[in-house]
Amino acid sequence: MKKMKRKSCILPLFAMACVIMLSSCDENDDPNSNKGKGQETETHHFVYAANVDQSLFVTTLKGFEDGLQSNFEDALTLPSGHLFMEMYGGCLYIQSGSIYGQGGEQTLYKYLVDKHGRISKKPEASLTFKGAPNVVDIVFANKNKAYGVTSGTQGNLIIFNPTTMQETGKIELAKYAYKDNDPDGGNGIIRDGKLFLPLSQAKSMKEIYPIPAEVAVIDVATDKVEKIIKDDRVTSLGMIGHTNPVMDEEGNIYFNSGPRSAMWCQYAPGQGFKEGLLRIKKGETEFDKDFYIGLQETDGGELGSYGMYMIYGGKGNIYMFLYKNSLVKDPKDQTFIKNKSYVPYEVNVHTRKGRILPLPASCGWASNALIRVDNNIFFGEHTETGIGFYKYDMQSGKGSDKPTVTTPMGAYKVISLDR
Repeated sequence: MKKMKRKSCILPLFAMACVIMLSSCDENDDPNSNKGKGQETETHHFVYAANVDQSLFVTTLKGFEDGLQSNFEDALTLPSGHLFMEMYGGCLYIQSGSIYGQGGEQTLYKYLVDKHGRISKKPEASLTFKGAPNVVDIVFANKNKAYGVTSGTQGNLIIFNPTTMQETGKIELAKYAYKDNDPDGGNGIIRDGKLFLPLSQAKSMKEIYPIPAEVAVIDVATDKVEKIIKDDRVTSLGMIGHTNPVMDEEGNIYFNSGPRSAMWCQYAPGQGFKEGLLRIKKGETEFDKDFYIGLQETDGGELGSYGMYMIYGGKGNIYMFLYKNSLVKDPKDQTFIKNKSYVPYEVNVHTRKGRILPLPASCGWASNALIRVDNNIFFGEHTETGIGFYKYDMQSGKGSDKPTVTTPMGAYKVISLDR
């Protein structure tokens, strides 16, 4: 806490208490401080989540040093669901969301993070969304506004204040639904005061309508839907928990179709389902008609292939896991552990080419956790050679054949705490 300068008048005690309570997250005292214990606190810079049975374990890491072993001894736990986990304003926001009634809950938790990267044992605040709207993703606009994206129930966006953790309004989206009352908002992104929100138009968790991809363009200042843009080269974008958009250094946004589109391309050929990556260029609010990449057509791709969670690595390179049906050994396996059918993959948006990276293939439970650290991309994997984070060096082009950091279970998501 920053010290307050003494003034000629003394603040009343209740006012002083208000000042303390309203301090920002990035100025908070150490929630897990060892002060006075004679111990030096090790600083952690990253946090990852892993799914074990019916729980999500959220654990911090000091870094990705070779040979580091992580455990779940001090982990936060949440019920399994579609995980949202982001740092914003110096605080960690976490929710295990419920999509189409599967898993999770309706509460977003806000945790303090101290200067050593340690997360408070109890949440600083929480927000339980009213009416069970199935909020499964959050998009932060500023310190006083964020959007809760609903899916599978209500056709609206929930507007709330991430500082006070109070709902402040909603944006009605039901009229943009294809057949029901919910257009199924996807993973969105804000650029230049506009929220670009994919509308997945899903029938269910695994089914979508064979219609052109859609993105709602929403003005953040007024919360008005300016227009819905469409592109018939792809079916459905921004599947919650699987296909997030990314932005390059020029400000161009890239969207991915993901599992549902690819699955129906394979099992319902000729029925109008299409997969791939689309772009909205910097300064534009329409899809770029000159850009498209089909992941079933790039090197290493095949019928049924799709990309999972994406990160941007610079120089036009997007990194993801690519699903390959040809690597499935047991089609009846429902654990997503036996089949190592997701390969670390690189797509270059300049050359429109892709390639499988020199790292082992992973199972489905661990095919979302990617992070860039300096010149390296770390992939959270569950492979035949181990479980943990595998390193790909972007400069040398070399990948590790065993985990750099080992984890008890494959990571579901990983982010930096240094924000």
